[in-house]
Amino acid sequence: MAHLPPRLAWDDVRRAIDAIGATTPVDIRDRAVLLLLATTGIRNGELRAIQLQDIDWRAGEVFVRRTKGKRDRVAPLLEETGAALADYILRARPKVDSPYLFLSFTPPLGAFKCASPVSRIVRKRLRHGGIELGRLGGAHLLRHSLATQLVRQRRPINEVADLLGHQSINTTALYVKVATSQLAEVALPFPGGVA
Repeated sequence: MAHLPPRLAWDDVRRAIDAIGATTPVDIRDRAVLLLLATTGIRNGELRAIQLQDIDWRAGEVFVRRTKGKRDRVAPLLEETGAALADYILRARPKVDSPYLFLSFTPPLGAFKCASPVSRIVRKRLRHGGIELGRLGGAHLLRHSLATQLVRQRRPINEVADLLGHQSINTTALYVKVATSQLAEVALPFPGGVA
């Protein structure tokens, strides 16, 4: 609990997403990638494992498999994110026989095999949005930014833990430190009185 994970202000996350055009297939894919990461808090590996069948369009949910805790979970699919995914699938996704949602545009066309392509997409798009990045800038930066934003919005900590797929509420409690002004509101007076 000594430090907070690196995170971005939510306005910066929005600015980076909004800076992505919709003119090329790569732009359309990258916007869908950033929106899905930023609104669900899924990890890089979880994003790479999503298959077309994992999206429940009617329920507005994404089935997240192969999580860090070895448990599958369901993440909500916000309307904007769902629209970006539909745009990607209908207009930009390479026409190859693959069950995976996100595909590389460089030969051989197919699913991302490792974390680095997704991390490169995130870093490139954040920088394009005018965000200064240090060493860190991958999918986890968006995950931490979402968690911080939800805590600032006063979302119940167990709701944040469920969204992030944390097995222990103690893992999620790390983000409570960003809400110091909110913590001050519930602080009890010092029992010894004023010194």
